[in-house]
Amino acid sequence: MTPTRFIEIWKYRYHKYTDMLLSVCHWLYDFLKIKFYKLLHPNKQLIGVLLAEHFGDIVACEPISRELKKKYPNSKVFWIVRKPYRELLDFNPNVDFVVEEFSIFYSMLMIKKHPFDVLHNCHLSGLRRYNYLRKTLQNPQAISLNILTDNYFNHGNILEVFAKVGGLPVLKEVPKIYIPQSVITTVDRLKLPQKFIVMHCHSNYSPKDWQVYYWERLANDLLMNFDYSVIEIGLKSTLSISQQGYINLCGKLSLLETAEVIKRADFFIGIDSGPAHFANAVGTYGFLLFGKLGDFNHYMPYSGEYEAKTNAKFIVKEGEPCSELEYDEVWNVISERVESAVL
Repeated sequence: MTPTRFIEIWKYRYHKYTDMLLSVCHWLYDFLKIKFYKLLHPNKQLIGVLLAEHFGDIVACEPISRELKKKYPNSKVFWIVRKPYRELLDFNPNVDFVVEEFSIFYSMLMIKKHPFDVLHNCHLSGLRRYNYLRKTLQNPQAISLNILTDNYFNHGNILEVFAKVGGLPVLKEVPKIYIPQSVITTVDRLKLPQKFIVMHCHSNYSPKDWQVYYWERLANDLLMNFDYSVIEIGLKSTLSISQQGYINLCGKLSLLETAEVIKRADFFIGIDSGPAHFANAVGTYGFLLFGKLGDFNHYMPYSGEYEAKTNAKFIVKEGEPCSELEYDEVWNVISERVESAVL
């Protein structure tokens, strides 16, 4: 064994055991803290929800928090979530406590031994992997229902599926976003144009994405043909657009600020991603670019008006990924609808 390899192995072991130890410490701290809360409030039912990611899933499953308050009227609801997404829950009046997930191992420990009267695990089995142990988070309820990573969209939209695997009734409600005044004030300071279209071009899974040069062409055509500005949102832009009226807000907004910008837009154009769930929740008309996803030729992630297609138009590439959508297939649908809105 070379000295370099020896150092690499021990660095890995150090990071592994440090992460595992910290995960145990965070789990134990939260376990004892919640148990102590129960001692102080013995008549309250403590209800846990484990849905730590991704942010579109959390947005789509907001109705679960309302369902829990109906199901357990004398309860306190604790929602376990990854830190980057906690702001989606911080202002939800139906979530009493937001618990930050330190790691996937932390959640594994919480499933094995939790301090709640009831814990609803809304994750699918096998989807979240803790690499240091080469193990995945499991959900026996999902397995018993035969709701698996390769067939879950055959069982309904995200809200329906995650409610089922969490041991809850099938829910049909429209999700809500709770945006505080501080976020509204922050977005006011951006002095957005009066009329604009929001575009979101990239998801966290590349097979869902459309071609970059088509996005650039679409933005330029919208700016040239209609009296709307175009605002791009997301983590990072790969577009090169110099035309007046294009505004790049990628990487400049928090999640809730993004939701507020989408709420103010006349239209939302995007792929299957978290911001599309925002658009559904805030009631902005959406154009959704879809295609085949893995084994799913047809799938519906959304509930409410997007599922009913009363406030959205799905532009679908049958039997092929979204990237194979031709430009005219998208432009013809969007331009017709935007033109009718102008008239």
